[in-house]
Amino acid sequence: MQDKHLSPLNFVNHITDIIAAIFLGSFVGDPLHLNSFILGIVFVIITIVWNISSYLCFTYSIEDSQIVIKKGVFFKKVIHVPFARIQSIEHSQFVLFRIFDVEKLQINNASKSGSKDQVTLEAVKTYVGAILEEKHKQYENQDIDAINESKQLTVEKTEDKTDSETNKAHEYSQYKISTRDIALYTFTSLRVFITMFVIVHITHGAILEVAISLYQKGVGSNIFSLVAFSIMTIILALLLSFIYTMFKLYDFTLVKEGKYLEYEKGLITRSKVRLSTDRIQSVLVEQNIMGKLLKIMTIKIVMASDDNDDDSSQAVVLPILNARKYDDVMSAFFEWLPLKTVEKFNSRKRSIWLFFRNICWILLIIPIVIYFIGWSTLSYVLVGFDVLLFVYILGNAYFKYLVTSIGLTGDTKDDYLIVSKGFLFKQKTYYVGWHEIQSMHFNSSVFMKRNNLANIAISIRKGNSSKIIEVSYINYGEGQRIYDWYRQ
Repeated sequence: MQDKHLSPLNFVNHITDIIAAIFLGSFVGDPLHLNSFILGIVFVIITIVWNISSYLCFTYSIEDSQIVIKKGVFFKKVIHVPFARIQSIEHSQFVLFRIFDVEKLQINNASKSGSKDQVTLEAVKTYVGAILEEKHKQYENQDIDAINESKQLTVEKTEDKTDSETNKAHEYSQYKISTRDIALYTFTSLRVFITMFVIVHITHGAILEVAISLYQKGVGSNIFSLVAFSIMTIILALLLSFIYTMFKLYDFTLVKEGKYLEYEKGLITRSKVRLSTDRIQSVLVEQNIMGKLLKIMTIKIVMASDDNDDDSSQAVVLPILNARKYDDVMSAFFEWLPLKTVEKFNSRKRSIWLFFRNICWILLIIPIVIYFIGWSTLSYVLVGFDVLLFVYILGNAYFKYLVTSIGLTGDTKDDYLIVSKGFLFKQKTYYVGWHEIQSMHFNSSVFMKRNNLANIAISIRKGNSSKIIEVSYINYGEGQRIYDWYRQ
């Protein structure tokens, strides 16, 4: 394929740039004593010229073994992405683009430059994505990247599979998120509190006026009005959060066919991602304290050669999963994971104090501030905040003690570690196979040895670096048991 430009619909993505240019003109004009209207027009013209230049300088070409991207107005840049290095291709299609059969492609690759060379084709015909997927599938099992050498050995043995194993590889599984689960998930999301803050900030004047009006009419007291509008704000925040989540996860469908996972989601913008299970380094189960109460969790994965964070679109495989369906879903989509823990070691009860001690120094900041600024009305507020912070840190330390553990599914190299840890009232549980562990550090300071305590840090591959999973303050002998399993 020769060098091709993006679809002209790409300019739709830059409408927000023009709006930002108008606001910038009005914002800068007054301080500089310039005509804001004329300045806004100048900024809009500059923005349009820049976007057209960027569009004309951006080309892509699909070759036999790679995709080549050329871009840059003043500084030219050429990016070569071999198909064998592509980790996943994310397809996103805005509702307007569907009419013209155009979509956005995000190519997540295993480049040595990491996320700097992630390639995005903002607007291309859907047949381009189909070609890239087919090329990627052909080259996916070729080991041109040294970091996937151990995985390649497994791929080369597929010809030796029995008929039953081959049939199993082509098993089909599907899971859809229900509206009920999305409603429950709304209660567990931090977005509700952010939405409440925005609503209160935007409508503060209106709420105050209505509250005063109700009070003057004798409907109730100020306290009654405050409680009533607080409830209304919470309900409105929950409703807006639910609508946002519905738009984002509308008709979420996860499908497993053979060794590939593929999921689709979204109403206004429909996105689709296909992932190979061969590249999965670890499966992560997340559940915050509200999720534990409502029995809702999130399933994520850590991919080989993935420089994106855990909240990236490709990392979240199943954003909402009801705990009652956990065993069935995990067995269907991650059938290689043994879910039964043979041995499980929890952190010692003494860890409550140790977790608290490690961060309690933050509580000293406010007394120091009060010492320098002197006692005033503000000091009462600071003291109250310090008390709340103390309760929060103590509660978080207790939560970490409850959820911190490390377990084994067996004694062989084909078994898994199940590592659970907590932070900021969120529990994270990792399933890590022996073959995916880069290194394991078993350490115990003089103080910890005296109290028969130890820490274990597990390093797994993530991008060109590693991800560290640490379990703190377990019994020394139990930690040694885990370490001996890894050294076999």
